[in-house]
Amino acid sequence: MLYFTIAALVVILDQASKRIVLNTLSRGEPREVIGSILRIKLSYNPGAILGFLSESRPVLLAMTFISIAALIFFSYRMRYAPVLKRVSLGLILGGAFGNLVDRVASGSVVDFIDMGIGSYRWPTYNVADIAVTVGAVILIGGFIFHPEDESRESDYPGTSSRTGD
Repeated sequence: MLYFTIAALVVILDQASKRIVLNTLSRGEPREVIGSILRIKLSYNPGAILGFLSESRPVLLAMTFISIAALIFFSYRMRYAPVLKRVSLGLILGGAFGNLVDRVASGSVVDFIDMGIGSYRWPTYNVADIAVTVGAVILIGGFIFHPEDESRESDYPGTSSRTGD
C-alpha cells in the first residue's frame, strides 16, 4: 500500500504544480525564483529525455505503459523489501504516471523548472522528473550498498536473513 500511496502523492503534486504554472505563466515567460539560477519557465516536451523521440508519440506511450506495468510487477516482487526501496518504486511509478497524464491529454509533457547559470541551462523539468530521478538513485543505491536486504524475511520483526544475527 505504501508504494501506491507514494505514487498517488507524486501524481497529485506533479499535476497540481503543472496546473498552477499553466494558469499563471505564458510559454517562455520566465519568473525568477533565485535570480537566474532557478526560474519557473513554462515549456512543453513532446519527447522523452532531452526531447528524444519527439516525433514518436505512439512509441513513447507504449514504452511508458510497459514501464508502468513493469514497476507494478516489481512492486509486488519487492513487497517485503526495505521501506526505502519500496518508496523509491513509488516515486518512479508516480513520476512515470504523472508525465503519462500529460502525454495522453495533450501529446506533450509540461515542464517548468529551469536551472542554470547564465546561458548554461539544464533542460527544463518538472516534479514527475524529480520523483523518477530521486527514486532511481535511491533504488540503485539500495541495490549497490544493501543487496542483502532483499530477503522476504526482512520486514518481519524478530527474524533476519543473515546468519549469525
